[in-house]
Amino acid sequence: MEFINRTSFPSLVHRAAIGDDIIAMSVMCRITYNIVEGIAAISDKQTWELHQNYWESEYGPMDTDNVYTKGGVDIMIFGSAKAPKGKILTESEVKISLNEKELHKIKIFGDRVWKSFLGSMSISNPKPFTEIPLNLNNAFGGTAKWDGLEVPYPANPYGKGYYQTKEEAVGNPLPNIEHPDDLIRKWNSWQEPAGVCSLPIMPLKAKHNLILNKDKTKIEKLDNKFFNSAFPNLIINEIKPEDSISIKGVTGGKDFEFKIPNTELEININLGDKTTNRKMIIDQIGVLLNEHQIFISYRFPFRYTIKPMEKRETILNLK
Repeated sequence: MEFINRTSFPSLVHRAAIGDDIIAMSVMCRITYNIVEGIAAISDKQTWELHQNYWESEYGPMDTDNVYTKGGVDIMIFGSAKAPKGKILTESEVKISLNEKELHKIKIFGDRVWKSFLGSMSISNPKPFTEIPLNLNNAFGGTAKWDGLEVPYPANPYGKGYYQTKEEAVGNPLPNIEHPDDLIRKWNSWQEPAGVCSLPIMPLKAKHNLILNKDKTKIEKLDNKFFNSAFPNLIINEIKPEDSISIKGVTGGKDFEFKIPNTELEININLGDKTTNRKMIIDQIGVLLNEHQIFISYRFPFRYTIKPMEKRETILNLK
């Protein structure tokens, strides 16, 4: 199948064989938009590419885009939690809403460490902050020392707050980002990381989206959310043009708000003398707070049967 991109936007094609003559193909396209007073306009610079493999961005580790389909629409936030201008905070909250309905929130703390007094562990008061990056480094996780080795926390090897012994925890940091309804109280209360950014952590995806048999040797069920890239609460069934997204606690002032633009991308699938036209659907939204931008990834998955000597062509157009 030949793929022709007649737009100026980054694209990616996923192909996989199903049997001898059936191909599963997924066409992806990503558009970067500038946000001005809540309105999204296509940017002159299309800086957010699609990636075949896992990769590192300035905001931390990023998931691969090379999948056939997903179990919903990702919402990912890249940037920082910020104190109101002219103020200094020790703690705050970040809240994400869709059409004025709250989807997800996280608790933000200034830097803290574990303290010990007469063998009793406590948490120091959070230090004042004006800005805390919303990345996996500031969520629960990291590495701990065990038998002379550095052992990564499977759910987030990038974070902090994971310790194997009380002695190791003393004087060392807790995460800056926590679940507001499940705050850390004990030095060994190992938790899933809280956050709003990309979550390319395979063991965590498996925990939430794979069901194994009793012997744990075979996958009995795989939820398509396994292929999503956002934190679980930020995987939405559907997002449509004109839907409104609002984020509190990230600008140092009013909420970061925008409406989903009504950009129409069309796929033309030509198989022999038959042509099928389909609209690309939204499957990912990335919010770039510092740049006042968003990117939206569009996808259309389909299957086709290989027939000898038949012309096969897929064309991506901007309507």
